[in-house]
Amino acid sequence: MEISRQSSGDLIILRLAGRLDANWCNHVESALSATVRDGEHRLHLDMSAVSYISSAGIRVLLACHKQLRAINGLFGVIRPSEAVRSVLELSGLQMLIAAETAAESSAEDNGKKLASASAAYELFALGAGGMKIETVGDPATLARGCGGAQPTTRRFDAAKVALGVGALGGSFSENAARCGELLAVAGVAAFQPADGSSRPDFMLSEGALVPEGQLVLGLSAQGTFTSLLRFEANDEDRRIGITELMQTALESSGANAAVVVAVTETAGLVGASLRQSPASEASASNDRFGFPQIRDWLSFTSERSFRDSTSLMVGVIAKPGSAFDALLRPLARGTDLLGHLHAAVFPYRPLRKGRIDLQPAVTSLFDGQSLQSLLHLISDPRGFNGAGESEFYRGAVWIAPIIT
Repeated sequence: MEISRQSSGDLIILRLAGRLDANWCNHVESALSATVRDGEHRLHLDMSAVSYISSAGIRVLLACHKQLRAINGLFGVIRPSEAVRSVLELSGLQMLIAAETAAESSAEDNGKKLASASAAYELFALGAGGMKIETVGDPATLARGCGGAQPTTRRFDAAKVALGVGALGGSFSENAARCGELLAVAGVAAFQPADGSSRPDFMLSEGALVPEGQLVLGLSAQGTFTSLLRFEANDEDRRIGITELMQTALESSGANAAVVVAVTETAGLVGASLRQSPASEASASNDRFGFPQIRDWLSFTSERSFRDSTSLMVGVIAKPGSAFDALLRPLARGTDLLGHLHAAVFPYRPLRKGRIDLQPAVTSLFDGQSLQSLLHLISDPRGFNGAGESEFYRGAVWIAPIIT
């Protein structure tokens, strides 16, 4: 099987030559996936030189068609050989056969164009508003436990954004040993249990059902997002670091502090997660996170992890001097930007371009029990030996200035 590629405007054409059977379908699938990961969402497959297609090959075509249709992209077979046309028609899949030419996608509701050395941006105004923020708990909880305090059960409805240390469901007495990294947005809440469970758990709002749980330590906000920032790394760098992305987001907010939510096609994440719940017991020591005992309390990514994944990121970013500085940390060495950011990780799926709505973009990620991990994002500035910072290919960032 030979695979060649050419472009025509915003349309990519992959030409196949040979047999699309079980022996070659994985190669074709990889070529299609790589093209979509490059941000190309309008594909034609020239199959004029394909002499045979099996059911394995048909499944590859259907999977790409379904994936691109879900994000308003385009996929079709052009110039099918007689053998290919016959199989597709007999299978009832004539809809995969496309006209040889396709009009270029029209630009709908274009936002304000911005650019940096690493990426191109498009900023959409969503309206007036902003968010009020609440700090929850005492940072000393991490070192000493809750000291007998009983956090109240909270409802994480569609208007709430939250992140920190917590757990879902039940009472605090039931959840004390489970509390780990937690995030909530758009009526979805997820957390990484710190009781030895290998899988993160989550709950979605369904009808009258609203996720509930305890936020032991963290930040909770309520209000409306005022802007949407689309971004894509440029062809030379191919990825953008989290520090630059968050700096651009904060500048776009026009404020000194902002709540951010992002859905990203992710190059790699650098983060940490709790091995034990800091709320499970009281401690007379303030040195849980000193060396070497920190190994018992935290797991770190030794390098960028979850390469080529999709991430849901929830956070608060600010310039120094906010009322919640105690719950923020510098995003990187040499910058005055502070942040507290969590990321939920999913298998890769492309993100629709242009203006998109937050709630469907978030809830669709949780289809199919696909949540893989939940991390507190950090940076590792140790030069050659360090993991660096989280990096992204492209995505969408919803921004709300924090109202005092």
